[in-house]
Amino acid sequence: MGKVGVARRWRHAFAMPEEDPRTMALAIAALFAAGGAIGAISLLLPHPASFNESALWSNVALSVAASVALAALAGRLPPWSMQLVLAAGTLLITRAIYLSGANGGFYTFFYVWVGLYAFFFFGRTWGAAHILLVGVSYAWVIGEGDLTSPVGRWLTVVGTIAIGGIFVESLAARVRAAADEAESRARALAAVDQVAHQLARSSTPGEAAGSICEAVTSAAQAGGAQLWQPSGDGTGLDCTAATDADVVGLKLMFVGPSSGAVTAFTTGERIFAASAPEDERVSRRLVDRFGAASVLFEPVLHERTPVGVISVYWQSPVASLEEEVVQTVGLLAAEASFAMERVELLERLERAARTDDLTGLLNRRAWDEYLEREIARARRLDSPLCVAMLDLDHFKGYNDRFGHQVGDRLLKQAAAKWQAELRDTDLLARYGGDEFAVALVDCDLEEATLLLERLRAATPEEERSSAGVVSWDGQQDGAALIAHADRALYAAKNAGRDRVVQG
Repeated sequence: MGKVGVARRWRHAFAMPEEDPRTMALAIAALFAAGGAIGAISLLLPHPASFNESALWSNVALSVAASVALAALAGRLPPWSMQLVLAAGTLLITRAIYLSGANGGFYTFFYVWVGLYAFFFFGRTWGAAHILLVGVSYAWVIGEGDLTSPVGRWLTVVGTIAIGGIFVESLAARVRAAADEAESRARALAAVDQVAHQLARSSTPGEAAGSICEAVTSAAQAGGAQLWQPSGDGTGLDCTAATDADVVGLKLMFVGPSSGAVTAFTTGERIFAASAPEDERVSRRLVDRFGAASVLFEPVLHERTPVGVISVYWQSPVASLEEEVVQTVGLLAAEASFAMERVELLERLERAARTDDLTGLLNRRAWDEYLEREIARARRLDSPLCVAMLDLDHFKGYNDRFGHQVGDRLLKQAAAKWQAELRDTDLLARYGGDEFAVALVDCDLEEATLLLERLRAATPEEERSSAGVVSWDGQQDGAALIAHADRALYAAKNAGRDRVVQG
């Protein structure tokens, strides 16, 4: 069963349900006040001669005093102290019955109040304990009187209290269970609603995945959660988000020690490990690092195909998962799938907005952003930066002779050939038409000229190309620098093309 199951049974059997101490104190204060009022009325109205009036009036005074004290101290008394107050009330009722001299009827109904209060606020076990005290007390009163059937009278009174108390306790348990279920459902719906709003605003994988992990942890009342997604090289699962930041970046290999996350990913089936330290499917790193006692691995599916796994861990053992938790985590896994698809779409759109469709190079918009960053970098590091404009000679005539499809193929081939000749730190972008822009970082003008000659030599289909190259002067912005390179390109064209001109 586990420690949590045992603890729950112990709490259910011997501990009091969690109630507001103020409510408990005010409720029993009201009972003492009502008992005192009824006792006073019984003394003011015609009553049997057996009543010991002066002593019974002292009972009324004690009841009223107890009511006032409890009302004044409401909220400051611990719940367990109400056990003692209720026991004192039982003794006060017993005293009233004894002093009335009518131990067979008068004031015995007050015992019912004791049973109802005990069962409602303390639960079945403590309710039974208080009935036992009532039974012993009433047995003593009966023993002091002269009744024709003391056993029958005792059984009638105590049995009535017990049956009423059990009914009230059952009703209270249902009310509490409904309240707990409603609270759990509300917490789950709030988590799902919150993550839905966060995902709508998320534009990066990190934001979306982080929102999912936080929501899962909150809804499941867990210790933490991680999102695992396939690594780029296809060898395992990478932790792409987690409630514990230091876990991000960990990797679980498809081939190696068994892992619940890997198994859930490959099978597409939910896995729950109630006893994580003894379960071979749970990674030892997860158990050792976070003290995970129970773990749930929930596959993230897109069109029935696993695209990730959410792992949820609890630091106290959980014998079994509540249906509400299972449904909520499953719903959040579906949200995670939607988020992944949405972010991937946004990334594709962003790439499309920044990439030239024909050549796959950065387009003019992305080039302008890149150039400003490189200028800032060169200024900060005081390093050289050269920019060139490069195009194909007589490209319009080539298009007219062979058609636009062949012309497009030449552009693609030229872009690929030129890209292959550049260093990893350089950048080639399609500026427009047959014009290309080149950024050559940490490169002086002479080195840049040699690089551009290599690019010209690599021009495909035995075509020719021209280039103009300039060096950043430390003051120009991006627009001025590219205009300077463009003038150098036109100088190369005016000089007869098929050459590199320094500006």
